[in-house]
Amino acid sequence: MGCWKTEGGGKGQSNSGQHVELLRSKVERAAQLDVSFQNLQYIDLSYFDLQGVNLRNADLQGANLWGINLSDAYLQGANLSDADLDGADLSCAHLGENEANRVVLHRAKLSYATLRELDLHGFDLMGLDLSNTDLNGTNLRNALLRGTDLRGADLSTAQLYGPELRGAILYSHERFSDWPKHAYQGKSTQKRLASAKPGLIQERTWPIQREEYTM
Repeated sequence: MGCWKTEGGGKGQSNSGQHVELLRSKVERAAQLDVSFQNLQYIDLSYFDLQGVNLRNADLQGANLWGINLSDAYLQGANLSDADLDGADLSCAHLGENEANRVVLHRAKLSYATLRELDLHGFDLMGLDLSNTDLNGTNLRNALLRGTDLRGADLSTAQLYGPELRGAILYSHERFSDWPKHAYQGKSTQKRLASAKPGLIQERTWPIQREEYTM
């Protein structure tokens, strides 16, 4: 699976105020709308189909985005604080430099998404599909990653200081020792990760005990 290219790259539409009114009128399908830089605080967009929508720098604080389709959407700089993205489809979406305090990502689909420079430290990401995501520069310190699918994810420059890795799913050939040392910090952490053995795909989970990653 890859990502479809949306025409216009989420750019080029004007009349964003009119597009906001379309959203608020609960249009069933609003794909390709441009609502960048708009105030959408606490809006209810649950189960909307917004594939490819331009939400760059939009204010979505407290928005109800339950089950929304935001695949291929452009969300760079959007304020997602307190937003509920439970069950949302964010596959192939473009995020970065977002405010995301207390955002709910339970059951969200994030495969092939771009999540660069996000601050996800301490987040509960257990069981999420992060396969083939771009996590360069993302802060994952102390994130909960049990059952998280990280197969094919780009973690080259991700910040991984003492995350909970028990049960994280990787390809059987992947090892933390293959990742650049600047992807995680702390000599003791590097020593333990370099000696870790990878789990098998789906059949076995990461075999390191929780207390071994206690800092």
